[in-house]
Amino acid sequence: MKKLLAAAVLAAAAVTVSAQPALAVEIGQFHATGIGMYPTDAVGSGEKVARLYARNTGWLDSQCYVHSYDVRSHFSYYSATVWLYCQR
Repeated sequence: MKKLLAAAVLAAAAVTVSAQPALAVEIGQFHATGIGMYPTDAVGSGEKVARLYARNTGWLDSQCYVHSYDVRSHFSYYSATVWLYCQR
């Protein structure tokens, strides 16, 4: 009886251990350039385009955030390159 109970416990433990899924993380990185009259406009424009790229490849907005950006000043406008980082 004890051997049968021990075998059942070991079998249940083996099923429990093998049933745990492996944790896989997928990441995506996108970048785009935008322009605007002010630095915030340029960053917002670049972020819109980068999020469009991300959405077109299956990412949700909630899975992505702005990782960094680089703003440049020109004579009458600003340009910004925006890097978007996504994780699921």
